Amino acid sequence: VNEGYRYVKLAKDLVHRFSSKEVAGEVIAIATQTIGYVEPMQTTLEFHMQGHKTALEAGDIRSASLNFNLYCNYLFWCGGNMVNVKTKCEEACLFMKQHKMLAFLLNLRPFLSTIVKLIDKEETPSRFGFDGPAEDVLISSNPSAALIFHFNKMYISFMYRDYDGMASAAEEYFGYKLDVWTLLNIACVQTYISGLVSF
Repeated sequence: VNEGYRYVKLAKDLVHRFSSKEVAGEVIAIATQTIGYVEPMQTTLEFHMQGHKTALEAGDIRSASLNFNLYCNYLFWCGGNMVNVKTKCEEACLFMKQHKMLAFLLNLRPFLSTIVKLIDKEETPSRFGFDGPAEDVLISSNPSAALIFHFNKMYISFMYRDYDGMASAAEEYFGYKLDVWTLLNIACVQTYISGLVSF
């Protein structure tokens, strides 16, 4: 991690030194995930919002969406006020829907559902234009999205002690194997929670 952190600082320094705005959003998104392992996780929040803004200025909607997605994830795991986390996640989902970033929207929507259920178990979160069949097709064609979708179902069942629902979601979750993790923070959280569920 320390070696990676050194390269992260070097990458951020090079982006700043050469004013490489066209790649800055992506560098910030990837680098900030490593920073979260060395510095307090709360420091990642400011970096991801900076990455979102910088990517937008460069017209890099993909990196802007990635940073917004990671910001929402870190805001939740840092223990942010749940109503504020929900508001930010809804803003992010609307941004992704507006810019047709469906893969990011699909990854964030189950996470938003988790937050909504933790605030009010009876509330139904917005689907942001996804109907059941469209979501099923996207999940079945994207193993990363499927993993996140089933993880969030497993997590909310675990939090509400719905052990039958948790077991069902866990079977789906453990049925997926990914060789590469592009989102380090998700891998870390999923490893921890899935370990608790397995126990």
